Amino acid sequence: MPILHLALCCLWLLLQRTAVAAGSIRVQCGETAILPCPTAAGGMHNYWAIGWYKVANESHETGLIRRHENSTHVYSGTQREFLMDVQQSLVIPEVEPEDSGAYRCSLWARVGHFNQQTDIILQVSECSTLQAGTLPRGTLLLDSEQGSSVSPNSTCCWGKPVPVLATVLGLLALNLGKGLLSLTVTLVTVVILKGQRRKK
Repeated sequence: MPILHLALCCLWLLLQRTAVAAGSIRVQCGETAILPCPTAAGGMHNYWAIGWYKVANESHETGLIRRHENSTHVYSGTQREFLMDVQQSLVIPEVEPEDSGAYRCSLWARVGHFNQQTDIILQVSECSTLQAGTLPRGTLLLDSEQGSSVSPNSTCCWGKPVPVLATVLGLLALNLGKGLLSLTVTLVTVVILKGQRRKK
């Protein structure tokens, strides 16, 4: 029984972190990349801290910058300049091809809320003698009037939009799973307690 209880606790902890699917930002070499954190767009009142990481693989991420309340700190060992704007976006000045890769925005929730994660892929073009402002054919410019914090020379290549119904059904399935898990933990606890009372 203790193994089952431990497994259920581990599953519950895994469900406490809600992940958001990755998007992709394409930026010209030498420009400033601004990686938005969509999960922080609604404000930070439900979160006590936010951090940005560069993700090497699922088991390894390198801390870049973190904001706790009104204090922002760059992680020690960071080799280049990283900033965070008022919308909690990661700002990388003068990007180079080596800056390409996956970046993770992690938000730590206050009691009663869920931790959040968003992965964003940064694609930096090879440095060349092309004039600034020349974009590869077929790229989509972001509109700053829509509230995007990405620079005008950046392009955004988000995947296909997820239908609203699929999103709602996914959230319902997640909540149903968590409810069933809570019910299972409660039933297992009741069975264990009844078994102990019978032994006495």
